[in-house]
Amino acid sequence: MLLIHRLTLALLLPLLLQETGWTASNPRDKGNGQQMYPGASMNCLMTNDFYAVHFTALQHGRQETETTEFVKYCQEIPTTGITYLTLDLLDRESRKLNLSLRIVEEQVSDDGKTRKTLSTLKETPARIYKNGVADIHADLDHSGHYALIATFGDENEATEDDRLRIPFSVGLPSPQAFGTGMGTLATLSVTGFILALLVAGYRSLYRTDSFIPWLKARLNRQ
Repeated sequence: MLLIHRLTLALLLPLLLQETGWTASNPRDKGNGQQMYPGASMNCLMTNDFYAVHFTALQHGRQETETTEFVKYCQEIPTTGITYLTLDLLDRESRKLNLSLRIVEEQVSDDGKTRKTLSTLKETPARIYKNGVADIHADLDHSGHYALIATFGDENEATEDDRLRIPFSVGLPSPQAFGTGMGTLATLSVTGFILALLVAGYRSLYRTDSFIPWLKARLNRQ
């Protein structure tokens, strides 16, 4: 029985780690998984209580389904380099307001809940984007956590409600890939656990005194 308990603990440990949030050691927000830009859909919609935008990150390259020389991403950019960030302003009223953009590098706590601004990499002066598309670019030359801060209205009078913060990462492993790996490992663990129980049960049956007479009786019948 001790062997079975040990097997149970060893095989179910990956499941327990997954369910108890061990993946929180990954400093990124779980909701910020990679979303390859899906054409005209709204999978990269960013909002706060007052503003809504569609966020796109672009880098030089060619995507199979695209005709332009840019690859489009949402909040997870797999490689470093010059990156263009665009906002489609979905609220027409926001197109009448001054809007300033700022790219910052951030330090993220182990649990992903606390972010600290390390430096400002690029910023644009406030202006009105009548066409509804605002953009900024910077050379993100090393892996890490970043954020695009969009400030609507007068910067000097802006409150937190006037700022839309869009966190994103560059060159970091995807939490979704990790989660998929954990799911596969969990499936294998459950399968292995069931097999271990069957083997242990068979061995336990084989060792009982009643098994030998039963086997001899079966052989004699043949």
